[in-house]
This record gives sequence, C-alpha cells and structure tokens, in this order.
Amino acid sequence: MSSTKFFGNIAVSEHKGIGIAYTFKNTSGSSLEAPTTLNIQVKDKKGRIASWGPNNDYPQKILKAIKSSGSGSSALRFLRKAHYGSGIILVNNTPDENGKKAPKLVDILKYPEINTFFKTSQVPRFFKEIIADMEWFSIGFPEYILSNNFKTINRVKRHQAAWCRFEIMNEENGLVENVYISEKFGKESVSEDSPFVSKVPLIDSYWSPEEVRAYCQANKIYKFIRPVFYPLIDEAYYPQAEWHSVVNNGWLDVANSIPEYKKAMFENQAAIKYMVEVDERYFEQIYGNSWKDYTVEERQKIRQDLIDGINEGLVTTKNAGKSIQSMMFADEKGVQTSALKISSPDDKLKDGVYLPEAEAANSEILFAMGVDPSLIGAGIPGGKLGAGSGSDKNAAFNILQALKKTDRETVLEIYDFVAGYNQWDETISANFENTVLTTLDKNPTGTQNATI
Repeated sequence: MSSTKFFGNIAVSEHKGIGIAYTFKNTSGSSLEAPTTLNIQVKDKKGRIASWGPNNDYPQKILKAIKSSGSGSSALRFLRKAHYGSGIILVNNTPDENGKKAPKLVDILKYPEINTFFKTSQVPRFFKEIIADMEWFSIGFPEYILSNNFKTINRVKRHQAAWCRFEIMNEENGLVENVYISEKFGKESVSEDSPFVSKVPLIDSYWSPEEVRAYCQANKIYKFIRPVFYPLIDEAYYPQAEWHSVVNNGWLDVANSIPEYKKAMFENQAAIKYMVEVDERYFEQIYGNSWKDYTVEERQKIRQDLIDGINEGLVTTKNAGKSIQSMMFADEKGVQTSALKISSPDDKLKDGVYLPEAEAANSEILFAMGVDPSLIGAGIPGGKLGAGSGSDKNAAFNILQALKKTDRETVLEIYDFVAGYNQWDETISANFENTVLTTLDKNPTGTQNATI
C-alpha cells in the first residue's frame, strides 16, 4: 500500500506507513526540465548524479570568483560571523508565571547526554562549517550517524556543500535516494572506477524523527544525510543563493577585472614625467654650416647632451622654479614657433581611472549580499563611498542580527531534529547568542550579549 503526499513542489512517497523523499515533482502535472546528468561509479553500483551547473562546477566557479573579490570575500566573512553571533547556547523556554517568554541559559553540564553529544560532534565547529555553506550556497549537508540499535543519533558531521551532488531522481518511486560526495567534483573528470567518491543515503528534511527511525531500522541505514536549505523558489535540485545575481549579471566580473586592468597599467605604462620636443632647426641655428659636416654619431651625441642638460634642469629639486631658455622660429607663414617644447603627458593613473566603476561594482555586490557598506568600512581610494559613522554601523549591525533570525532557524533545524530523535528535554532549545553593540556611556565594553 503506497501513497504520495505533496509539500509544495516536494513529493513524499510512503510505503506501508514508511516514506522517504527528497524529490522535485511539479504538482501541476508538468515535468521539470531534466538537469544535465553525469554517470558515477561507487563500489559495485553505477548511478547518475544531477550536475550542479552545466559542467558540474558551479560551486567551484562561485568560490573562484568571490575569492578574487575583496568586497565579496569580506561581506561573506561578515555574514558568517553575524550568523553565528556569540555562539550556540542552550535555553530553557519555560514561560514565567505570567505566561510570558522568559528564556534562561541552561548549564549543559546538567544534561550529560547533550554534553556528550556536543563534545563528540564538536558542535560549535560543526555549526560554523554549516553556516559557511549556507551563506555561500544556501544549502548544507549534515550527516547523522546512528547507534547500532537505531535509538539515538550519536554524532553529526558536515560534508562540504561544494563537494556534494544529488543522485538523479529514481523514476520508479519519484525519490532522490543518495548523495554523492567527492572533492574532485567540479575540478576534474571523475572516472567511473574512481576511489575518490563516496555515497550516503538521503532522507527527506520534512520527515519527523519517528519516521526517520522507522525507515532506517527497516532498511538497516546507520548513517544518512538530511539537507538543510533556505526556501527553494524555482530550483530543482540545487538552490541558488540570492546574492549569486552579481555573478550572473556580471557585476562581480567588473569588480574583479578592474584590479587586473589597473595592475597591467602599472606594469606596462611608462612613467614619463615630461615630453621634450626639439625642432631640428635649433641645431642648424646653433651650429651653423658645421651641423651639415657632422657625422651621424656626432649629431646624436649633441642631441643627447642637450636632453641630458634639460633633464638635469627639470628633475632635481635644487632646480625647482628655474626657467629654461629657448629660441623662436618663424615658419613659412611668419608664425613664431618655439624650437623647444616641454609638456607633461596625460597620466591616466593619477586621475583614478575606473575607480567609479569599481565603486559601483562593489556597491552592487554588497547590496546583493545584504551587507550595509558601513559594516565593513566600504570605500575605495578616491571614491565617494564612505566608511560610515559609528551610529550607522551600530544600527546596521543590529538590523542585520535581527534579520538573521530566519536563517538561524533553518540551521537550528539540525539541533531540533537530533533533540527530537534522541528525545531530549523538550523545554530546552538551541539558540545563537547575539552581540548587541551599545555606546560606551551605557556599557564600558561597548557590547552586551542578548539571547535570541
């Protein structure tokens, strides 16, 4: 006896009261566009994976592009730190006598089972890693490892999102059943007999702990991946972070190309301070008929001696303010022209060429990432984008912390699932502690911690 339940575009198939799914059926009845697929071999079973990008290298392209962008890298680092706040804490959410919220910090040492799990899984480090994946790619791949009797989750660990690929949906049951993991994905072709690929069963994120336990016990699954991700909009297998728009529309390329262009200008442009032009008639007037009798080498030496003398009069500080004498000639129209002209060529570097474009590109990157420029001291030499005042930073930081609530709820689904599976105290929940910036007149340290 089987049935299918739909959650938006997610179809969960159940068989004899047990179900598993991470599927992407269109509930309107029309099929989604088939993704590019790659064949992969793991041990004795050959499968197909959904390519992440046309060449299965989308995460690697994002990483390469951002690592060349100062503003992008800085903004992502800031988002990760703001997301994590002052760290993960346990809170007792029992309301006070008036029925109002009164969260209180919990001493984890009073709960040996939770404390052991935190130590075994290195929970603070684990969440920092998952948060990094969420900020970069809007998806995380935590792996849960069960006890031999399936009663508890003993450990949770993170797989790097850039190394993970979903198996193509099984057309027979409409399920995505496995995740393939390899550091080679996106960097080189993975042969069908590659030892660098592993496979882990996939379980749907909508399943309750009880359903997961029953399924794992029935199918002898001792470890599985249960993804966490920000809401899918129109994607099939892999979400696309909203800030990736600056990669798709070219602003990130603009920001990255300007430093390369400026560097090339510095390396290849000759540093010419003065342009000296000498009329040939100058030598004829100075040396008279003898000029025609000089050899080519003698004329060249005379010209060089003149230039050396002019350089000596122009470039040394002791000659600052001195004047240079030059004769005038009348051309065939009687117009007086100088025999010696000294000018300064146009220096593109001193004019800050392309800095306005760099400012615009960096602004677009920060806007897409939702980071107020004042938070990272955004601004460029010669640009108009300032670093912001202290009050601007304070307000922007506190607003960003408040907006991180939904992102943190998504990440904390991992703790909630483990707590439900292991049947920990339901009055205790995990939270991230905020750092709230204050003024020194209110707090000598300038900061205070606040429980979310």
